[in-house]
Amino acid sequence: AVFSVERLGQSPGLSVQRWDPSPSTKRDANSLNDKERQDGIFRKVRGILNKLTPEKFDKLCLELLNVGVDSKLVLKGIILLIVDKALEEPKYSSLYAQLCLRLAEDAPNFDGPSPEGPLQHHKQSTTFRRLLISKLQDEFENRTRNVDIYDKHDGPLSSEEEEQRAIAKIKMLGNIKFIGELGKLDLIHESILHKCIKTLLEKKKRVQLKDMGEDLECLCQIMRTVGPRLDHEKAKSLMDQYFARMRSLMLNKELPARIRFLLQDTGELRANRWVPRKAFIDNGPKTINQIRQEAVKDLGVFIPPSMAHGMRNDFFLEGPFIPPGRKFDRDPLGGLADMFGQMPGSGIGTGPGVIQDRFSPTMGRHRSNQLFNGHGGHAPPQSQFGEMGNKSFLKTNQISLRPAQSFLINKNQVQKLQPQTPTMIPPSAQPPRTQTPPLGQPPQLGLKTNPPLIQEKPVKNKKAPSKEELLKLTETILTEYLTSINIKDAVNGVKEMRAPKPFLPEMLSKMIVYTLDRSDEDKEQASTLINALRQEGLVAGENFMQAFLNVLDQCPKLEGDIPLVKSYLAQFAARAVISELVSLLELAQPHENGTHFPLFLLCLQQLAKLKDREWLTDLFQQSRVNMQKMLPEIDQNKDRMLEILEGKGLSFLFPLLKLEKELAKQIKNDPSPQAIYKWIKDNISPKLHTDKGFVNILLTSFLQYISKMAPAEGGDPTGIPSKELLEQEKQLLLSFKPVMQKFLHDHTELQVSALYALQVHCYNHNFPKGMLLRFFVNFYDMEIIEEEAFLAWKEDISQEFPGKGKALFQVNQWLTWLETAEEEESEEEEGD
Repeated sequence: AVFSVERLGQSPGLSVQRWDPSPSTKRDANSLNDKERQDGIFRKVRGILNKLTPEKFDKLCLELLNVGVDSKLVLKGIILLIVDKALEEPKYSSLYAQLCLRLAEDAPNFDGPSPEGPLQHHKQSTTFRRLLISKLQDEFENRTRNVDIYDKHDGPLSSEEEEQRAIAKIKMLGNIKFIGELGKLDLIHESILHKCIKTLLEKKKRVQLKDMGEDLECLCQIMRTVGPRLDHEKAKSLMDQYFARMRSLMLNKELPARIRFLLQDTGELRANRWVPRKAFIDNGPKTINQIRQEAVKDLGVFIPPSMAHGMRNDFFLEGPFIPPGRKFDRDPLGGLADMFGQMPGSGIGTGPGVIQDRFSPTMGRHRSNQLFNGHGGHAPPQSQFGEMGNKSFLKTNQISLRPAQSFLINKNQVQKLQPQTPTMIPPSAQPPRTQTPPLGQPPQLGLKTNPPLIQEKPVKNKKAPSKEELLKLTETILTEYLTSINIKDAVNGVKEMRAPKPFLPEMLSKMIVYTLDRSDEDKEQASTLINALRQEGLVAGENFMQAFLNVLDQCPKLEGDIPLVKSYLAQFAARAVISELVSLLELAQPHENGTHFPLFLLCLQQLAKLKDREWLTDLFQQSRVNMQKMLPEIDQNKDRMLEILEGKGLSFLFPLLKLEKELAKQIKNDPSPQAIYKWIKDNISPKLHTDKGFVNILLTSFLQYISKMAPAEGGDPTGIPSKELLEQEKQLLLSFKPVMQKFLHDHTELQVSALYALQVHCYNHNFPKGMLLRFFVNFYDMEIIEEEAFLAWKEDISQEFPGKGKALFQVNQWLTWLETAEEEESEEEEGD
């Protein structure tokens, strides 16, 4: 027989060939096993996230790190689950952000160490961080997609659709809040947060203002979440621009009233130094102890922890409600008692007038106690739930809603209960319990009268020193200090004065005026004393500024005896800035529009004298003081400002301002690229060669020269230029090409600055027809500006340079072509 029939259960013979799965089948089986393993991991992660609370945070973090994160795919799945949770539950965004911080630090990194470089942020980029930002970016860019689906419906939405739209909106705002919470923890860099804000503020093309409501609501959300972190000195100008734009939108009637009020509330929040009103305080995740403490603070009631060790464990497992033989494997107390630790024999809450729940499992135990009934303890003994017979429930008329007599406290007997009495102190502040009262005795609820108040010893009314006496003491202390130069004694003397706060500016004014006509050494010693008083916390910067302004008001009288009073006063101001008692910006504010001119310039002169020019230049640039506003209104222009600064020896503060004037003169005298480059090399510091301001001036000078040499025919900017004029314009641009390439090559940011210079030039000339597009094409063809710079200019949002909207309208079609061409080129390179 060709085939042999094997008996059931008998192994085949040796001649029978064994079946082996093919390699493809093995791969499918392995992939199926991997999928099942990953599904198991994700189920664990969901369970961990569902249990995440502040108390269990550390424990669950360790569990999450140990679920088996062995690949990018698993890590990406975990990120998706965390982000979905954060979006669905924005109230707990801060907790999920803390979880992300922990995972970013401790989760496996599959990217390897990042190379160190000047552009690296202080937090190393990891796989987790990169994947998280990528997911959030995708959610941000598609933030309104799900909401718009329902907004585009023609008819009214059904109840189900309304619910789905509400969920989509919660997720949209939840993503914004989550981004802000991550920004607080430095998981998202500040520049990304600013880019998000700019995107939300930007008006999209072909989108009406009334349809920007979703973006503006997201803007208010991110400002409320991370605004305090972004609103610092370095970013103040940007934040001012954001809120100026928000104020203008707030006044626009095209926006819905709800959005306008949201913008107004956000503006008021910043004006209030980011301190929210009570209604806007975010109620995030809290521990049970925090909830108990808030109950004490807000309600005047403390819900104490469980006294389970004073109760019988089998209490719930006995009684007429439980069938015989049936037992439950759970804790005796559940529900609210698990969270708040309900006291034996109490209802919800404590104190006078509390309604006792007769169904409470602990109530029956103390029926004989005076504290838990209104019969003075003389009632006959009863079973736990009274005489119930075979009935399972009490009748309605058997339930008394009247409070027990023991809780009806006479106001004359006991003072009003306060939240801070010992019985209401949270358990963490209470002394440990050493013993529990026996079951037969009632627990002490602490409804005793309050302890007697601690009375302070009466202090004899001592007459406070008068203003004149304080001024005399100040003069005495200062005189002795200038004689002995013992700063410790002088500080102790001021401490012993115990001068009231309103007097502090007067005291500092006295010190300044007393030494104005004395030697420079005495003025320096007086400044040292003022700084020492600041270090001891006796005076503050605002006290000094008030004293400074007080002396300024006296200047007209003092100038008769002290002609150089403003110069001497400038020495005090300069030393206050150097010691960081006040900032340069704070010093500048009282001098705007030329008030007390030229005192602010005298302060700058003293700073340059006491320190050096380089130090002052750095300080001035960081302060962002607007120098034109420091001049009288008639002199507030660049030419006049440069003239005044040169007269005071302060033109070094604006090296580019002088450059603009001299470079234009150089180009006019010799426009050859060799001569221009040599002049720049000889006269401009190499540090400025990569400065955006320098590039702006360079391009502006070239463009002005070209416009002057190839003017529009008839002076009409709306006319079409002739071919000869276009050719002349192109040849002039070609002649300056080597210089521009020298400073712009491989510097995308500087190339963007050059495009902004072109934008402002066209704006100042009322956008001559086709000029902006011609220069864009010429810059591109001559390889002066690269594609990335054009596209970066398109995406950038800045109110610093006027005319961006009109400029985009004129070149948008060409930029779209450029973007498409670049994408096609990159696809061809990938295909090769």
